[in-house]
Amino acid sequence: DSREINVGVAFYPMKDILLLIQDDLKAEGYDLKIHEFTDYQTPNNLVKNEELDAKMIQHDYFLQSFNEANDASLVTVQPIYHATFALYSKDFATVEEIPDKTAITLPDDATNLSRALYLLDQAGLITLKEGKVTGLTLEDIESNPKDLKLDDQVPLTSLAQRYVETGMAIMYPTYAKSLELQGDEERLYVEMQDDVTSGYAISLAAREDNENSDKIKALVKHLMSDKVR
Repeated sequence: DSREINVGVAFYPMKDILLLIQDDLKAEGYDLKIHEFTDYQTPNNLVKNEELDAKMIQHDYFLQSFNEANDASLVTVQPIYHATFALYSKDFATVEEIPDKTAITLPDDATNLSRALYLLDQAGLITLKEGKVTGLTLEDIESNPKDLKLDDQVPLTSLAQRYVETGMAIMYPTYAKSLELQGDEERLYVEMQDDVTSGYAISLAAREDNENSDKIKALVKHLMSDKVR
């Protein structure tokens, strides 16, 4: 149906954002259908196979790795939501206070592990080899003056639970929600925005063949409204 817009989402607050603009799109004659998933691969495949028009589940780096692995041509249409990525600590108030040989729990998937290492470099806790900013692994660490232990790596969904035991972790507020922290409580260092980190904005993505369609344009217009902001 040319008046139906089918969009895939996977985590807070994407569904809430779409619910906010559902009536606005209806006023323009579009029926916005929201499809929820618990993984990121399925909606990508459904967009690729033209079963969904678009999805809002990932940033551009993840999208490019999906394209390469699946011979797909999905495109980032509009960055929407820049999730706060931060080093959390139960015991320390400044980066300087972190003792030598402290263990920091990191996400275990390649993209977020790379982002976590970049954050540690921004915070001055490690330095990375010259010139590499994405696709980072522990092998790309040039120096680690505090001899931090960085091999405790768990899935994003397990980070908050693990943090309760370890007291130091890099994670997103979405996953820290279960800890019931107030505001930026326990955030020791927050990722700074630059050319590299701006590529991590959760974005609306579609296909090359529909990114300029009236449907997608209408969706983008309402996603960029003050109400959504």
